[in-house]
Formats: sequence, C-alpha cells, structure tokens
Amino acid sequence: MIIATVIGLALIATLGFLGRRQTLNTNTGWSIGDRGMSSLTTFFLQAGAIFTSFTFLGMSGLTVLGGVSAAYMPAYLVIGYIGMFLLGPIVWKLGKVFNYHTNADLVGHQFSSPFLGRLVAVIAVLFFMPIVQVQIVGLGTMVSFGTGYKQAGTFSMIVATVLILLFVSWAGLRGVALTAYFKDVAMVVALVIILIGALVTYHAGDVMADVMTNAQKLLFVAPGTQTYGLVWFVSSVIISGIGLGAMTLPESWPAVLAANKSRAVSKNHVMLPLYTLATFIPIVLGFFAVSHLQINKGEENSAILSLASSALPEWLMGLIIISGLACAIVPAAHCVLAIATLVSSNLTPSGITDKRKLLVGRVSSGVILLLSLGLALSRPDLMANLYLLTYAGLAQLAPSNVLAVTRQTFVNAKGLITGLIVSELVVIVCTFGKISVFGLNIGVVALVVNIIVLLIVSAATGPADRPDWPRTRTQHRPETAPVAIADLGA
Repeated sequence: MIIATVIGLALIATLGFLGRRQTLNTNTGWSIGDRGMSSLTTFFLQAGAIFTSFTFLGMSGLTVLGGVSAAYMPAYLVIGYIGMFLLGPIVWKLGKVFNYHTNADLVGHQFSSPFLGRLVAVIAVLFFMPIVQVQIVGLGTMVSFGTGYKQAGTFSMIVATVLILLFVSWAGLRGVALTAYFKDVAMVVALVIILIGALVTYHAGDVMADVMTNAQKLLFVAPGTQTYGLVWFVSSVIISGIGLGAMTLPESWPAVLAANKSRAVSKNHVMLPLYTLATFIPIVLGFFAVSHLQINKGEENSAILSLASSALPEWLMGLIIISGLACAIVPAAHCVLAIATLVSSNLTPSGITDKRKLLVGRVSSGVILLLSLGLALSRPDLMANLYLLTYAGLAQLAPSNVLAVTRQTFVNAKGLITGLIVSELVVIVCTFGKISVFGLNIGVVALVVNIIVLLIVSAATGPADRPDWPRTRTQHRPETAPVAIADLGA
C-alpha cells in the first residue's frame, strides 16, 4: 500500500504540472484559464469539485449512521444543478462583459458597493476553508488505513499539501483540470470495483434481508426532529440545494467562468445529474458494511475501505487507494485556487496590477494550504466543528448572488449587508451554542432571517444603485469577444 500511495501522489502531481500553459502568467489565465476551456474540461472540473473524499468515504459512513438519510446528497445535487442551469449561463455572460473572477466581483459591482464585495469575499473564505482541511484529513485516513501506520498517514498529508501547493502555483486552474480528468473517472471505476467485489463476496440477495433483520431503522427516514430524521433530511436538502444552485460555493465559479461559451455551462448542468447517480454506490456499500462488518464507533468513515479490504485482493486495493487519494487532492486543489482567487481579486487594494494579483493569489494558496495542514495535524477537532458551519454559512450568500444577476432595484446593498451579518451571527450562535430550532438545519432558519432583514432594511433605505447594462447588440462579434448584456436573454 505504501507503493500505491507513492504512485498515486506522483501521478496526480505529474498531471497537475503538465497542465501549465503560457497564458498562466496572468491572473485571469491562472485563476480561470483565460475563459477558454471546453465543455468537456469544465464538466470534469465541476464534477471534480463536487465529488470529494466525502463522497468516497463520508457517504458510506453517513449510511452506517443514518441509513437512507444519506440520500440527501444526490437529492440536493439534482436540485442544485437546476439552479446552476438557470444561473450559470447568465453568470458566464456577465463575467465576460465585466471581467468578473469571483462572486464577490459580481455582487460588489452589481450593487455598486465595494464593501459588500469584500464582505462576500471574507464570508466565502472563512466558511469555505474547512473544506480544504477535510480533504487533507480524508487523505491521511485513507493512507493510514491502507498502510496500517498512522505515521504514514501524517507524512502523506504533508507530502500531498506540498505537491498541491506546487502544481496549483505552477499550473493554476488548467493543472487542476487535467488532474480532474483522471480523478473523476478513477472515482467511479473504484466505486464500481468495490461494489462488484462486495456483490461477489457477500452475495447481493442477502444484503437487504440482513439489514431488515439487524438494522431495520436504517431503511427509513424517521419522523420528527431527531438527528437524520425527516425534518433534518428535508431542511438539509433545501439548504444544500439552495447553496449549490445559487453558486454560493467558491469552487463553483472557476469552472463556470472558465468556459469558452455559455452553451458549455448549460450543457454541463444537464449532464451532471447523470454523473450524480454514482453517489448511490457508496450508500449501497454502506448497507453492505452494516450487514457484514463490525463498524466501531468513530470508524464509520472507514467503512468503505474496510469493505474493500475484505472483498478485494491487495493489488486492487492499491488501485482503490490511488483513486481515493485523487478524490482528496483534486478537490483540495480546486478549493485552494478558488479561495486564493477571492483573496487576490477582492481582498487586495484597488488599483493593484495584474502581476501583483497573480503573486498574491499564489502566495495566498500557500498560506491557505499550510494553515489547513497545521490545523489538520494539531487541532482536527477545531476544523471539524467549523465544517458544520460551511454549508449553512455559505447559503446566506444566495440572495446576493441571485439578485445580482437580475435588474431589480428594490433590494439594495445596505439590505444585503445587514441581512448577511445578522444571518451569519444566527448560524454561528446556534451552531456553537447547540441551539436547535424545531430540528431544522440552522442554515434554513438563518436564510429566513436573512431575507426578512434585507427586505426591511431595503424598504427603509431606498432603491439600489445598480450599474448601467449595455443594451446594444454587438454585430458580427467573434466567439471570443465580450458578450453584450443585451444577449443575456438570448
């Protein structure tokens, strides 16, 4: 397994380095690939960002704990893709016209408020950073399990962090895209191999019968407000679907803005739900683990690896480890790039040169990775707690993102700023204070508060100051030319 780990890390790093292009010497080239990526490339980028080590490890673990409640993930992904199908092409066209790199660019400019843009950037950075730490810890978990040595897991986390830093700094988004090709195919292949191994080893016909006998409670979503109950399931699907569909996750933006045409964005969000079907495999494997393995408390996330180890020969297990490493490294690299772009584009002094922005982005990626690694090694419990805030906190950006791509003027910057601040305080206080509101996902409660506050403040402070949108259609423009705003409905 040590050999498999070395091969996996070397292969992913090599692919990342090979992605470099000459245009990466600009901030736009480094962060969004000069807006010239094909539909296929952006498809794999988006799939690579969404399907992470949580899909590979956490989905089976969640099935062991909560049964079919784990199906909330494919449910919210499909809902989210509907939102992105509607929003993504408009975001792409606005980004092309106004040279946006992030959602903070969009919101700050469309509401004529640099402060709002910076607030959006700060919220996105703080609430999204735990995702990077989760990928690093997931990588260490896989290596520790595969080798049997905890020290090997720790060492692999350090090596992987250095490799991510090097290839992200060197090759930017195009390096991430090249590794995503490998990772997205490898993840599905690995899950299918484990599923076949489990079917052959444990006999498919016995699985559900065993679950019915030994863990019948896992086959239904319990009513009421308890953990993994019906209220939790529905509210989690709603808030996660809103978060994804309204493009509140920073990682959603590079792939959309990097596309070479808006049709590529639309097409991807039609095809991605089909790829989502792969997320049901870890759920099925979770039921296999419940039926045939003894999963100790606290080891639920290793259930899929335990199942693979018992059902597959060692050489195939090596391939599973390599695929698992890719599921951690590629999303981590994509997340780091998205966060670094927010820092370089929105948290630097105005008037800074493009060359300086590129330097800030590369330095920021190093700081983010090293901070995440340090916390993963010394205080994994701290970031694990912060991870609970991620989706609930980021979902509060949904009103800003959605309203920014409309021409409405009722909601203004003051309303959005006040709503964001109040709702984020609700998320933080309720999460750390362990305050439950009828068992709802706290992100739903905070979003309701957010909308009420922004409407009241906007009504009291007058219409928004929105920038003018060009209304003339550019004649005979080439595909690479900026798109006129009048084309947004075309």
